[in-house]
Amino acid sequence: MAWGKRLTFATVLVMIGSAAVAEPAGTPTFVPVALGEGPAPNRSVVVQPGDHLWQISATHLKGILDRPAEPGEIDPYWRVVIETNRASLTSGDPDLIFPGEVIRLPEVG
Repeated sequence: MAWGKRLTFATVLVMIGSAAVAEPAGTPTFVPVALGEGPAPNRSVVVQPGDHLWQISATHLKGILDRPAEPGEIDPYWRVVIETNRASLTSGDPDLIFPGEVIRLPEVG
């Protein structure tokens, strides 16, 4: 099995594990994500060792919401972060990002 496939599988396991420990579903929360808009210069992050796009998305939303984001809030934003950055990633694979890469964070709201 290629390294990229193991990383993808590991990412899925992390996501499944996150969903499994989530609080029981209540009223759905919607975090609007603006599509098609370029990010402002201050909405980017430099990848550090150990970072991944889910964690980067969750951290960004936590700063905006002033509370930890729920998996159901992170998921749609994470998908937009992937699409926003896919073409500029060194590997071309959103599951394989490298320290020093700059991740653009699309507008929320």
